[in-house]
Amino acid sequence: MKRTRLQSVLPAAIAALCTTGSTAAFAVPPRLSLVPPKNTGFLVDQRFDIRGEATLDAGRTVSTLSIAVDGVTISTQASTTPSFYDAATKSLTVRQFSLLTTGAHTITLRATDSANESSTLTKSYNVINPFGNRKPVKNIIFFLGDGMGAAHKTAARLTRFGLDEGRTNGLLAMDGMPNIASILTHSLNSLITDSAPGMANYVTGSKANNNQEGVYPDNTSNTFFDIPAVGMTPAAPNHTGAFDNPRIEYLSEYLSRKFGKSTGIVSTADIEDATPAANAVHTQDRNAGTGICDQYFDERNTKNLRVLMGGGRRWFLPNTVIGSNRSNATDYALPAATASALGVATGALDPGRNLIADFQGDGFAYVPTRTSMNAVPANAEKVLGLFQYGNMNVALDKINGRRGVNPPTRTTSVVADAQGPDQPMLDEMAAVAIRTLNNNNSKGFFLMVEGAHIDKQSHLMDADRAIYETLEFDNAVRKGIEFANQDGNTLVIVSADHECSGFVINGSISSTTAKGLVSDAGKFDPAVQPVRQTAIGNAFPNYGAMLSPDGLTSDPLTGYPATPDAAVKLVIGFGGSGDRYEDYLAKPFPVNDGIQTLAIALGTLTAFPTSVQTRTPEATNGMFLRGQQTGGNGSQAGHTANEIPLYAYSTGSRASTLFFGLLDNTDVFFLMAKAALGGY
Repeated sequence: MKRTRLQSVLPAAIAALCTTGSTAAFAVPPRLSLVPPKNTGFLVDQRFDIRGEATLDAGRTVSTLSIAVDGVTISTQASTTPSFYDAATKSLTVRQFSLLTTGAHTITLRATDSANESSTLTKSYNVINPFGNRKPVKNIIFFLGDGMGAAHKTAARLTRFGLDEGRTNGLLAMDGMPNIASILTHSLNSLITDSAPGMANYVTGSKANNNQEGVYPDNTSNTFFDIPAVGMTPAAPNHTGAFDNPRIEYLSEYLSRKFGKSTGIVSTADIEDATPAANAVHTQDRNAGTGICDQYFDERNTKNLRVLMGGGRRWFLPNTVIGSNRSNATDYALPAATASALGVATGALDPGRNLIADFQGDGFAYVPTRTSMNAVPANAEKVLGLFQYGNMNVALDKINGRRGVNPPTRTTSVVADAQGPDQPMLDEMAAVAIRTLNNNNSKGFFLMVEGAHIDKQSHLMDADRAIYETLEFDNAVRKGIEFANQDGNTLVIVSADHECSGFVINGSISSTTAKGLVSDAGKFDPAVQPVRQTAIGNAFPNYGAMLSPDGLTSDPLTGYPATPDAAVKLVIGFGGSGDRYEDYLAKPFPVNDGIQTLAIALGTLTAFPTSVQTRTPEATNGMFLRGQQTGGNGSQAGHTANEIPLYAYSTGSRASTLFFGLLDNTDVFFLMAKAALGGY
């Protein structure tokens, strides 16, 4: 084909433009980012921060940066508090903003750089009115079974009640809740959520990034302030770190600020863990334990916090005390202007802080054991319970401790070896929390109760411990329903933050048969069927009589089997599994999560026996199974993106009927608010 004159000169013209100082023709305008995320909903007068960020070509600076709401500029780089312009991050932040009119709104970020290049980014939002003329719900109790999917619940029911001619012999407390929905669990930045946004999305109405709680992502570092040598004055706080991100107001904070309701948080995890913290703490780092626990106290008045119960004593003890994990590296100290704009304390780098004493000085009854918890006066109005140095021990091991059942070769129980022989069950904690919150507060309360180890034991593919955790969790739910019936004006919600491990019921096996099988370890030929597979059948499970945790009385509704290795027991598979050996029998030792070992071993307190620290017996028997989990720890099962169930029950109103169909996890926030404020 003949080449035209235009075709011949065009490449040279382009090259000339790129090399003769005409680069402005190809200049890149500022790249903008804006939070809150698009299409976020807010309650009327719910507080949230706005942050706009500009990324510029090298060598350029910001000439103008502005934020407008519904076309009206509310902040520029020249504005003063509560707006903050940071030249280093090329960002503009507006703190504690709120919208008072319902319906659609827009927020616009505009930027012009020193080369006179400009960009505009607009996002849409919706403000929802939760108020109405129906009877408001006084109290909300949110039960969160961390990692609990439908199969966890089915396995718990089969374990407790069994089957008779194909029909269940009883129902869990969750089963009796009349309203059911299905929940989508995705986080702002991930198909598969972790527990931080998994909980926070429920109680803020906003999507959050994985690992972040009560905040939106920004471009500041997640590292902490520079820490000087021991004995030197700490460096001045700056506008970076894990605690300065733009915030979104929690449901607990909204209900406390506007209506005087109080807040309670109960978990079987270390209390700095993602789920409990994602009801009260604002941070982009779920692992910042010292700062997280400090913020519980420092900002207790923003949500009228009256109950905090779980593990995590290590963060409350001064670093001069054996068992403490407090350090500057996980603490926080907000710039004074930021703290002032937020209306909160600045915090401090104070590893020597005695946080337990601070809570006691504010009127909290401190209880480190089940015995001391049971001794709390019935009229107490504030309780701090810290029952382990790290995560509380799991239900099976707490029960074995009460029943005097020790692991093989041990003369002491797992909980005694773990320095926690007197820990309460979750239902016992929930009962005390409900009673305390109900004392002397006619305005009501919001309580979150987490069964944390359904997730943790599913990660470890410890089927029996996961089932016992689900039974313990359901017992706590029963306490919530009993209170709702007594109170006559309470909404009870039961759900999960995500499903963990792809937990599935594959069949059943006789424990006697399982114990008699020879090892399949090392047999990897795919042409040879493992002997254990032929032993799995479909017989109805038979766990025998349900006994109370102390093992003395029969208790079919809230009891536990005498042993997880029942006459016929369930066989559990894990669709999102890690590598493991499997013999279908109960693991005699738990896998220690490492948290308590770190805390205990710091001083003269007895460290965990090796047998408790590392679970090895099943590695000498059973099949080796190659895991399906991807993108993470190959030795553990992972979270899944499965939809999860939600159950609702209310007394004194029809508020529970709000919860039905397919819901995003953020939708639940607005439905709870409508229940609490009569807008349903």
